[in-house]
Amino acid sequence: MSRTYSFVIERRGQASAATAFALIRDAEAWVRWAGPPITYSAWKEDGSADGSVVGRTRLVGQRRFPAAEVITIDEAPHTHGYRIPARWPVRDYSSVVNFIEDSDGGLTVRWSGQFTERIPGTGYLWLGFLKRFLGRLAERLIAHARG
Repeated sequence: MSRTYSFVIERRGQASAATAFALIRDAEAWVRWAGPPITYSAWKEDGSADGSVVGRTRLVGQRRFPAAEVITIDEAPHTHGYRIPARWPVRDYSSVVNFIEDSDGGLTVRWSGQFTERIPGTGYLWLGFLKRFLGRLAERLIAHARG
């Protein structure tokens, strides 16, 4: 029987929530800040006339095998959410990234999410991978937003 897993990752640094949010929101910017293994990033389709990204698909990863992420939340500059609709190695993957500023100019990036293991018994492996990978992404995001 497959299990559902959830995670929360927090990283803190000196950066602006608005700058970090703008970087994560822009699919084409990921290739500049995310680091390996993300060597390709783009929007799957053209944007809407009103500039909304909710419902748009961001492609990130490698050009031959990008992951498609559908944007579900776009509340600048504090909350960004997405889900991965493909069957991927896990099912029903979704994440929310919160940007929390404090009074001394610090920024906490809280990346939370959940997924259901596709192959019973593999969830712990994917949980460990995602926590390490998304933790590094959050660190790179803060560093790049700092300038």
